Amino acid sequence: MASGSRRGLEITLLFTAFIAATYGFGLYLFPAMIEPIRADIGFSYGAMGVVSGLVQAGFMISALLAGFATLRIGALPTILGAIALCALCLVGLSLAPDVVVMAALLTLLGGCAAAIWVPMVDVARQLIPETHQGKALGLMSSGTSYGVFLNSLLLTGLAGPGGWRMLWLVTGVLATLLALAGFWRLRGLATARSAAEASGPSVRARLRAMPSGLTAAVLLMMFLNGLACMPFQTYLSAFLQGEAGYPAETAAWAWRIIGLVGMVSGFAVGALADRITLRWGMVVTYLVLAGACQALITVGGSGANLRLTLAAVAFGLSFYAIFGLVPAYIGQMFGAGSAALVFAFGNIALGLGGILGNVLGGMLKTATGSFLPAYLVMAGAAVASALLALLMPGRPQERETAQ
Repeated sequence: MASGSRRGLEITLLFTAFIAATYGFGLYLFPAMIEPIRADIGFSYGAMGVVSGLVQAGFMISALLAGFATLRIGALPTILGAIALCALCLVGLSLAPDVVVMAALLTLLGGCAAAIWVPMVDVARQLIPETHQGKALGLMSSGTSYGVFLNSLLLTGLAGPGGWRMLWLVTGVLATLLALAGFWRLRGLATARSAAEASGPSVRARLRAMPSGLTAAVLLMMFLNGLACMPFQTYLSAFLQGEAGYPAETAAWAWRIIGLVGMVSGFAVGALADRITLRWGMVVTYLVLAGACQALITVGGSGANLRLTLAAVAFGLSFYAIFGLVPAYIGQMFGAGSAALVFAFGNIALGLGGILGNVLGGMLKTATGSFLPAYLVMAGAAVASALLALLMPGRPQERETAQ
């Protein structure tokens, strides 16, 4: 038991670091330092929206492929391959000559993020004791915050003209070290797990066993998650620096708050949801996300710094918690195997929502000259998610208790 607990803790910490690299560096470093990159190689906000949409397309396609790869070669080999590719792409970005090459590498990084997270949920369910799975998934989902926090520290010293290339190189080296640690600690376990996973039920049998109504509700919720969460971060620095008139240091400070709060929010909100049920935990979290959008919209005038701080705290609290609560809910409501497939398709829906949100955000900025309409759309998606979570069923045990 002690050995199993130590292994579960080691896996949780290592997977949290993988998430920090693939999500924190791979997805969110680009929007965090968008202004110095635009100053060096030059491209419009519309192009930024297209690139961000391509990243979500890579995430979406890879989510589906990761689901099938997990069944074919196993979850752990898929994860290890994704972290290795992530390291190569981060180093490649330090050498990118133009936005086209950068877009291609960022798209691959979006794919790496999905290829890490989709099978990771299944591994966590099988290798971490059930009594700790909610907390473990919450901590893993907060891994992005550790990457975002590290981004904010690196941005302070390396995001000047040309410095963004060194920043990509530094993160690439860090990801390489993580990949080597992963291959060293998980190699033998990966071989054993992949052999066991290959003997499971077919994909078709699993798809037929899924409850259609609940599956559709989960997919819609994850689509709304992408619509609300992805463009919030994509355009945060551009809004603060390019529209609200804040200096780069203030934008980095906002990212740092998001990262700091996110370091504990997944675990803390997961523990709260264990008490009030995952469904009610999601309702509360989505309302906090809507509040973050509203606080950001009202930034300006007296009390602007306070509202910006509230927006950053609320987003850090809700964003990382969402990506722990939703997979935990899927794990509760769907059986082994089916949960992994539902989550794979859910990540496709998440990517579609992110594509729509990023492209729509760029279009609204171009059409109106402001990011405020885009953040209103995000707030609406968060409220809709809260209503959907309220209508979704709880676990059978919860329904029996209510009756």
